[in-house]
Amino acid sequence: MGAQGVQAKTYKVDGFKNPTLPEERRLALEAGEAEQLDMSVESVLAIARQATGLDDFGPMDFVERMGLLLGEVEANDNLWKTAKKTFVGFCVKAASNRLKNRDFLKRNPAIEDVVIDRPIIIVGLPRSGTTHLENLIAADRRLRYLPVYLGSEAVPTPGEQPGPNGEDPRWVRSSAHWDRMKQNPLMAAMHEHSPDHACGENELQMPDFSTYQWEWMAEVPKWRDYYLGHDQTPHYQYGKTMLKAVAYQFPNDRRWIMKGNQHSEQLPALNTIYPDAIFIQTHRDPLALLQSILTMRGLSVLANQKKPDIQAHVDYWVDRIERMLRAYMRDMEVIPADRRIDLMFQDIMADDIGSAQRVLEAAGLPSSAESIGDMKHYMDTHPRGKDGRVVYDLEGDFNLDRKALRERFRFYTDVFPVKHEVKVDG
Repeated sequence: MGAQGVQAKTYKVDGFKNPTLPEERRLALEAGEAEQLDMSVESVLAIARQATGLDDFGPMDFVERMGLLLGEVEANDNLWKTAKKTFVGFCVKAASNRLKNRDFLKRNPAIEDVVIDRPIIIVGLPRSGTTHLENLIAADRRLRYLPVYLGSEAVPTPGEQPGPNGEDPRWVRSSAHWDRMKQNPLMAAMHEHSPDHACGENELQMPDFSTYQWEWMAEVPKWRDYYLGHDQTPHYQYGKTMLKAVAYQFPNDRRWIMKGNQHSEQLPALNTIYPDAIFIQTHRDPLALLQSILTMRGLSVLANQKKPDIQAHVDYWVDRIERMLRAYMRDMEVIPADRRIDLMFQDIMADDIGSAQRVLEAAGLPSSAESIGDMKHYMDTHPRGKDGRVVYDLEGDFNLDRKALRERFRFYTDVFPVKHEVKVDG
C-alpha cells in the first residue's frame, strides 16, 4: 500500500487491487498480537475516570451503545490488535469527554438558557462539498462556527490552564493531532482537519455514543443497524446542549453556521431539535462521492485489516450512500420549503462565493461587499488543491461497474440534476 506522486501534488493510492504490507510493518503488527487488551466497557469507564478524576457520566444509557461498538470490534478476527487498541482509545476519549461535559454542565447551569438562534445547517453526504461550503460561509464575520478543536473537546479539562502564550490546551492538542495526520500527504490533500477549521457538530454527539461518525472508525455493520433502528432525537439534543456549552464559553450574538454528513438521513430529528434552522442540502454525483469515500475510508481498511476485504468495504459504502440518499428523499418534505435550499455541487464549484451569498440571503443576512470580501480572503488563504489532489479509479481500484452503478442511483439523479462527474463510457 502507498501513495504515488503522479505529478506535482497529484496522488494515486495503490494497493486496493493486491493489498500488501511492507515486511517490517507486518512483523510489528504480528508482534502486537501478543499484547493483552481489555475491551470491556468496565475497563474503558475505569480508564476515563482515572484520566479525568471525575466519576459522574450522567445518564448511563450510553453504556449499551458503547458495549455494542466494543463488542463488534473485539469479535472481528480480521482486525489487527493494534487497530483494536486504537478503537479502545477512541472510546476512552469519548467517555472522558462525557465525564468532562457532565461536570461542566453541572457547574454552569446557565448553559441551559443559551439560545441557538436560527442556525444555518448544511446537510449533505460526505465528499459533497459540505466542508468547503461551511468554511466559506463561516468566513462571514456575522457568523460563528464550531472549530475542529472544540468539536474534539467541547469543554476544558478541570484544572487545566492556558499555556504561557495564552493558547487553549485543547487547541494545542488538536494542532498536534493535525500535524500527525498531515504527515500522510493523502490525508492533507483529501480533508483538512486543522484546529481552527470548521467541523461537523456531529462530533459533539460522540460522547453519547450515537452518531454515524463511529462507522468511519471501524467496520461495525451490526452497530449501524442498531443506530438506524433507534430514534436519534435524544442524541441530537445532547449535541445541541454541548453546542450551547461552547457558546457559553465564547459568548457573542453571531448566528451559527453548522454542518453534518449524517443529517441527510436524520431530518426529522434535526428539524425537531432545530425548528427555526435554515437547511442547505448539497447534491453531488453519487459516483463521485463513492470514489472519494471508498478511497478515504479504504486507507483504514488497508492499514487495519489482516487480509483487507476490499469487496466488503465497497459493498458497505455503496449501500450506505444509497440508504442516506433514499432517506433524504423520503424525509425532505419534513423541512418546509421556505427553510430548505438544494444546491448542486457543480454550481458551488462554478461560483462558490455566489452560492454562499445565496445561502446568506435565504437566511436573512443580506449580501454585502464586506461579506464578499471576507469570503475572498478565505479563498485566497485556502486555495483549492493547495495540498494536492487525489486521482480516483472506481473500476480499477474497486472493481465497480460504472454503468450499473449509474443505473442504481437513477432514483436520485433523475430528481436532482447533478453533473455526472464520473463518465460511464471510456
